[in-house]
This record gives sequence, structure tokens and C-alpha cells, in this order.
Amino acid sequence: MAKVEGEMRQHLDKVGHGDEVTMYKFKTSIHGEDCHYPGELISGAKMLEKCIDCCTELSSIRDEDPGLWVNQTASCLSMAHMLDTFEIIVWIKNKGKSSRLYGFEMYKTSEFDLPSNHSEIFDEPVLAMKGEVTFVIGRH
Repeated sequence: MAKVEGEMRQHLDKVGHGDEVTMYKFKTSIHGEDCHYPGELISGAKMLEKCIDCCTELSSIRDEDPGLWVNQTASCLSMAHMLDTFEIIVWIKNKGKSSRLYGFEMYKTSEFDLPSNHSEIFDEPVLAMKGEVTFVIGRH
């Protein structure tokens, strides 16, 4: 297969591996298939799922093991609607012998208005969810 080079590849963030990676950022939007409530409202459970998925990715990068999710605490601080965009920041808070405690924060960076078919990009991101999740590593 021929290798295709992108023009802007040098601007990508370097993807590290191992213990030196202590934080990771993800950008995402929540689409219509995840909309379960009137007014294009997204459930807090779906927002939490996105955050835990990001913590799982950080666990895979750090330990080459996605880990087994065993506990989480989270607070939903702002509503989310279909096609809103988010930046999720995850970081390691504590590294035990066979467990990892990760923190996460989900920020809404823009909000989609369905009637006008337009996104409002925020000057200041809005904290939408924050919490912690514990994974057990190498036990499954």
C-alpha cells in the first residue's frame, strides 16, 4: 500500500507511551444517535461514558492494558445537547501496584442550535462534567 503524506502532519501532538504520559486530551462531539431526551438533550450517562472511554485510552497508553473499570464518581455540571463539542482532559492521580486512579474533566467548547443550524463557539469553555475513575490493571 502506498503511503500518503498529509500537509499538516508536523502539527499533530506526539502520541507518547508508557509512564511518562500522565495526561491526555481528547476532542469529541455527541451525535444524534446518543440523544435520548426532548430538546436534543444528551444523558449524563452518555457524557460519563465518553469520559471513561478517554480514561481507558490513557490506561492503554500508559500500561498497555486498558484495565478493568471498577469504580467512578462524577458530577454533571452542565447540560449537553446533540452536536455540542467537547474537550475531555484525563490525567493520572494515583498509581498503585495494580490499580490506577484517573481524574477527568469534560469541557463544552461549543453549543449547536438546531433551529438555526449554527454552532456558537464559546470564548471560555464550560465545565460540563468532572470526576474520578479507578481501574485495576492486569487482573482480567
